[in-house]
Amino acid sequence: MKPDIPIRDIMTRDVCTAEKNETLLDATKKMLEFGVGSIVIVENEKPIGIVTERDIIEKVVVKNKVPSRVKLKDIMTKPIITVKPTTSLREAVNIMLKKGIRRLPVVDGDRLVGIVTDTDILSVSLELGELLDLVRESSPVKETMSGICDKCGRFSDRLVDVNGLKLCEDCLEAFYE
Repeated sequence: MKPDIPIRDIMTRDVCTAEKNETLLDATKKMLEFGVGSIVIVENEKPIGIVTERDIIEKVVVKNKVPSRVKLKDIMTKPIITVKPTTSLREAVNIMLKKGIRRLPVVDGDRLVGIVTDTDILSVSLELGELLDLVRESSPVKETMSGICDKCGRFSDRLVDVNGLKLCEDCLEAFYE
C-alpha cells in the first residue's frame, strides 16, 4: 500500500496563528489554548514564519528574555517551508526528513489552509499499518520460510501458506489458475 494520500486528507484545518507584531506571551497563550507546540505567523492569511517550542527555548528562555517583550517577528523561523493540499503523504514525509522539521503549513496559493505535523503522519501511518495487517490476516495466502512443497514435494527457498498448504511458487501459480 503506497502512502500517496494527499495531505489535505490528514491536515489540521484549524491552525494556531498570530501576527508578527504580537508578543511571545500572547502567542504562547494561544498555543496552550490550541494544545499545540507551534504557531504560524501570518500576514494577510499568508504564512511568513513559524515559532516552535524549540525557537522559544533557544531564542528566549536560554537568553533569559521576557516573553511579554519579545515580538514574534524577532524569533520566528523564516522563510517558512510549506506544502500544497495536493502534496502526497510520501512527499511531505521526505520534505520533513530532509529539512529536519516536524510541522508543515499547508497553503493553497498563498493562503494558509492547514498544517500537518509528525503526529498527524504517525497516526495515519499506524492506521495504514493496521489496515495492511487486516488485509494480511484476511488473505488465504500467508508467507512462510523455506521447506518442502506440500503439493510437488520439491524444496523451495520461498514457500507460501495457502489455507494450511505450504506451496512453492510454481504450485501457487497452478493453485490460482
